[in-house]
Amino acid sequence: MKITMKDEQRIHIIQSIKWGQISLVEGGQLLGITVRQINRLLMRFRDDGIRGLIHGNRGKASHRKTQESILERIKAWMRGKYKDINDIHLMELLKREEKISVSKSTLRRIRVKEGWEAKRKRRSPRYRSRRERKEAFGQMVQIDASPHDWLEGRGPWLTLVGGIDDACSHVWAGFEPRETTWGYLGLMEDILLSQGLPLSLYSDRHTIFFSPRKPTIVEQLKNTGPLTQFGRAMEELGIRIIPAYSPQAKGRVERLWQTFQDRLVVELRLAQAKTLEEAHEVLGRFLKEFNKQFAVPPKQSTPVFRPSPSAFELSRVLCIKETRTVAQDHTVSFEGLILQIPPSKKFHSIAGRKVEVLQLKEGSIEIHYQQQRVARFSPEAVTRMMNTYKIGRSELKKQAA
Repeated sequence: MKITMKDEQRIHIIQSIKWGQISLVEGGQLLGITVRQINRLLMRFRDDGIRGLIHGNRGKASHRKTQESILERIKAWMRGKYKDINDIHLMELLKREEKISVSKSTLRRIRVKEGWEAKRKRRSPRYRSRRERKEAFGQMVQIDASPHDWLEGRGPWLTLVGGIDDACSHVWAGFEPRETTWGYLGLMEDILLSQGLPLSLYSDRHTIFFSPRKPTIVEQLKNTGPLTQFGRAMEELGIRIIPAYSPQAKGRVERLWQTFQDRLVVELRLAQAKTLEEAHEVLGRFLKEFNKQFAVPPKQSTPVFRPSPSAFELSRVLCIKETRTVAQDHTVSFEGLILQIPPSKKFHSIAGRKVEVLQLKEGSIEIHYQQQRVARFSPEAVTRMMNTYKIGRSELKKQAA
C-alpha cells in the first residue's frame, strides 16, 4: 500500500485528534471534511489502523461518471444552442429539454476545461464573525510581507517577510530587499529548522502562493492545479496553504505589521541601522524580546509541529525546481539559461530524458537524473550566465552576497 504525502498529513491529523492535541472541528477544517467524516476516519483508524485511512475507491473509476458521449453532446450545446448560460440555469435546461441530469460541478468542470468564462462573477456579501485562535502551536501560521520605510530614509526601503503562529502569536521574520519567493522560502527554512513542519499556512492570494494561470489538460486529468515554486515546496512537505479572501481574514498578521511599524522602527532608529545587515542584527534581538513579551500560551500545551527533514534535504525542497527534457546536445533550458550537461561515465547518454533542475539558496544550480547529480554550476558561474543572457522576468537569484 503506497502512502502519499497527503496520506501522511491525514494520518498525522487523525492521530493528533485521537491524542487530544486538536479538536474534531479543527481536524475537519484542516482536512476540508465534516466532523461526521472525521468520526468515521477515527473508527476506521481504530479498527484497521493506517490502512483504514486510505480511501477504498482509490484507483477505481466512479460508477457515477458521466459517459463521454453525453459530455461531448453537452459541450456542443454549450458552444451553440445553450451558449452563454450560467451553470445552474443550464443544468435545469438540460434536465427539462434534453432529459439529461448532470450536476452544476460537472458543467463547471466542462466550462473551465474549455476555457469559457463564467457568465456572472458577482458574489453576495459574506457575513463575517470573529474567528477564535487555533488550539495548538504549529496548527496554523499566518504569513505575509510588509514593504515599508523601516530605516526612515537612512537606507533603502526594505520588506519584512514574517509569520505569526495563530495559537500563541510566536513570530518569525526577516528583512528582504523586496517580497519574493526566496524571501518566503527563507522564512519557512527558519520555521522548519527551529520548530518543525506546521500543519497549515494562512496567506493572501499573492501569485507567490497561488498561480494565476489556468490548469493544463494534463493537470485537469490528474485533478491537480498549477503550483507556484512556493506552493510546490509546501506540497512536497505536506503543508497546506489556506487562502485568505480579505485583509480582515488574516487580521493577526496585519495587526502585527502595525505593531512592528510602531515598535521596530524605533529600535532601528535607536540603533542607527542603515543597511540590510544592520537591520537584520537589530531584528534578531527585537524578536527575542517581542516573543517573550507578547506570545501567549496556546489552549493545547503540546505543539503539533511535525518533524522536519534535515537541512540538506530541505535545501533540495526550499529552492527553485523544474523538470526539464534534455536536448540532443545534452543541454537544458532553465529560467532563460542554457545549461550544458558534461559527459558522465555512469550515464552514456541522457538525451531525451527527464531531469530535475534546481537553484539552491546560495545561488548554485544542480541538475539531477535518477536522484543523482549530473551537473553543478557554481553561484559565480550562474551570475556570469545571468549577466550574459538577456533573460526576462525570472525567479533566479545571482550570487549570494
